[in-house]
Amino acid sequence: MGTQWARHEANKNELAIWVDKATLWVKFHPQPAIWAGAGLLVAVLICVGYVNRRLGQKEDAWSKLAMIQSYAYSGQAASALEQAGKLSEEYPSSPVAGFGQLLAGDILFEQGKYKEAAQAYQKALERPAAPTVATVAMADLALSQEAGGDYKAAADTAQKFLETYADHFMAPPVHGSLARCLAALGEKDKAKAALERMAFLYPQTYWADWAKTRTKG
Repeated sequence: MGTQWARHEANKNELAIWVDKATLWVKFHPQPAIWAGAGLLVAVLICVGYVNRRLGQKEDAWSKLAMIQSYAYSGQAASALEQAGKLSEEYPSSPVAGFGQLLAGDILFEQGKYKEAAQAYQKALERPAAPTVATVAMADLALSQEAGGDYKAAADTAQKFLETYADHFMAPPVHGSLARCLAALGEKDKAKAALERMAFLYPQTYWADWAKTRTKG
């Protein structure tokens, strides 16, 4: 207790000495003190302005993403794709750009433009986005590559996804894509092994039943 009190008093004394020295310096150096205070005020104002500007830009970016989603959900695919492209140009370093590319990929996939969808998903992967965007983009990339007939690339992407995100909610459909791609490439034994692993990993689910049916077939 005595030691703690002594340390506390020492800290108080050090603070008092520092304040006294600062007060004396300001008293005998008024002009430099004024300039130092002004400089500090300017620095604070610059920081506040920077933070406010960044927050404003962030809010604008998310508002534009919401607009793109409204276009997509109302059937205005062309407008949504156009605005998604502009979003990436205006906010290249924002995570919002990744979400925009992901949405663009979904629109293109629904239109049957699988190669263009794969390109959009690839761009989403390359953006400094939230991990959730990159993860879903990789899964969608594998599915779009498969749908576009690029089975080798799809199998490679699917395998990488499963090795990295084994517990992700997109893992079962990606696993199914891997099995289909391996079968399409003539890798029957590997395809069968992938199906058997699906049945093991996702018991009592649609995916387990799907895998068992394909294994029997």
